[in-house]
Amino acid sequence: MAVISLRGWHPAIARAEAEAMFDQALITRGDSRRLLIAEGDCDWEKAEIMSGTECVLTDGGICDWTSLDDLLSQIKVEKTENMAVVCWRHEGKLPIGTKEIERAVGGKFHRENSTFNLQNPSKRFGVVLDASAGMVAWGWMVGQGPGKHGWSSMRANNRPFFRPVSLEPRLARAAVNIAAGTNEGLVVDPMCGTGGILIESGWAKRKTLGVDFDPEMVIGTKANLEWAGVEAVVERGDSTRYEFPADICAVVVDPPYGRNSQPSESKLLVKTLENLRVRCGDFKLVLIIPCSPELANLDEEIKPELELFGFEIIAAFGIPVHKSLARKMIIATTLPLD
Repeated sequence: MAVISLRGWHPAIARAEAEAMFDQALITRGDSRRLLIAEGDCDWEKAEIMSGTECVLTDGGICDWTSLDDLLSQIKVEKTENMAVVCWRHEGKLPIGTKEIERAVGGKFHRENSTFNLQNPSKRFGVVLDASAGMVAWGWMVGQGPGKHGWSSMRANNRPFFRPVSLEPRLARAAVNIAAGTNEGLVVDPMCGTGGILIESGWAKRKTLGVDFDPEMVIGTKANLEWAGVEAVVERGDSTRYEFPADICAVVVDPPYGRNSQPSESKLLVKTLENLRVRCGDFKLVLIIPCSPELANLDEEIKPELELFGFEIIAAFGIPVHKSLARKMIIATTLPLD
């Protein structure tokens, strides 16, 4: 058993990302907003490229918080070299300090003659206090752990080519991971704009293709990719006619917003999806479009309220932007062609 510790910016999308990236595990939810239980073996190292997962806690456990003594009695320790103990909180406070837990758990390892390196440990033992459900989870950390980890430096307004409607990097990364999962095929953004989706896909070392009709966008995207230090193919083309390769595993698209922002009202988007569906095999689609702020929901799925010809919608999520705008993430799979 492992425990997946989620970040708090959008737990519902983070759960969808975890299910896509750890597809060999049986993942279940309990009372906690941000702790998932995973049964089965997976490549937990994938947590390193996920935007919604802090880390995976392995060889540990999860339970209701009762007392420090009860927690210590459940933590199994053995001599470990060059380690550190890290404790952090999820939302609110339980009646104990993180430093007190670090000292107590570290003391238990110390009594087994473990050695410690707080600056550059080889292994980190994590304890997370989740006040949303009054729970505590623990185990060896796989992944970055809590913290922002440089997301602000990757924001669109820091890139050499910028447009205000660009996706937040965390959302773009999650969208790519949800669409592509553990597949090794090509990730495509058929309306790549300034290249935010391509940057996050390329950063994760996925094969990536971006297409845009506007030559200014193609030039700007190439500059942004160079700035980010990632590789992706970017071409100018009409996405409604472009000869997309057949080995696509994922399509992620944040179409340009106009007066007709709904997919059913956008001829460009509809024709693009039709072109992809005819030319390519089966793939997963993540579509991000504007929606009413009332649909924003950080914790649960929302109703899609949408139909896409040739696709089956399997989930939808509402994402707050500001008081007058939200986004809706639509996740869909291809339907058989007649």
